[in-house]
Amino acid sequence: MRSFQVEVWWDGRAVADVTMVSPLGATTEVITYRDVAGGVYKLPGRQDTSAVTLQRGVSGDLAFDVWATNPDLKKEVALRLTDASDGLVVTYRLHGCWVCDYSVAPDLDSGAVVESVTLSVNRWQRVRLPLDELARQWATERGAVVRRIGLAELLTGRLEETEERLERLLAEAEASGSILLFDEADALFSRRTQVQDAHDRYQETELDAVLDRLARYEGPVLVVPPPDPTH
Repeated sequence: MRSFQVEVWWDGRAVADVTMVSPLGATTEVITYRDVAGGVYKLPGRQDTSAVTLQRGVSGDLAFDVWATNPDLKKEVALRLTDASDGLVVTYRLHGCWVCDYSVAPDLDSGAVVESVTLSVNRWQRVRLPLDELARQWATERGAVVRRIGLAELLTGRLEETEERLERLLAEAEASGSILLFDEADALFSRRTQVQDAHDRYQETELDAVLDRLARYEGPVLVVPPPDPTH
């Protein structure tokens, strides 16, 4: 199991000296229906995100105090987890956070003073790395290389040649433990709804050969999605 260093970020900076972060949690209400025949059906209902509590010893940093005095102020909060052994960074973003509870608890015996802030969280999500960066990260972890492949490298217009080229490429990749990064995901994974001519039928057969062989590849295969035309 990895060991992570945890940082809490808001307002574009790390919040100093946080010593405890409560678990991120979300629950879904279970709705039970009974039909006239006595059958029982369970369906998902409303979702609720658990509040998150942060604690630290009181210091000269006023980040907790300033936000707590403005409870209507919503912020975006990030939990940044870093594994120092290999530099892996995992980030969770907490959206629409506001302070629903704040406390300062002195311990008269020890002299310690614990500052605690509880955040109501609208939703949270793990940040997904761009596929290029994810492929490089996996390659570093595995001591492997990333092999980026365009569909044009494989499709020759002749099924036998395409199969031979694909088999040769994947055999080399398997021998080296490469991570495959494919461009043109729309061409690979979309299915034609209409076949226009004999060339289209043949092209689809080539794509089928690519998909069938990739399904048997033993290493990771990442596929870059097509650009979003709305952006």
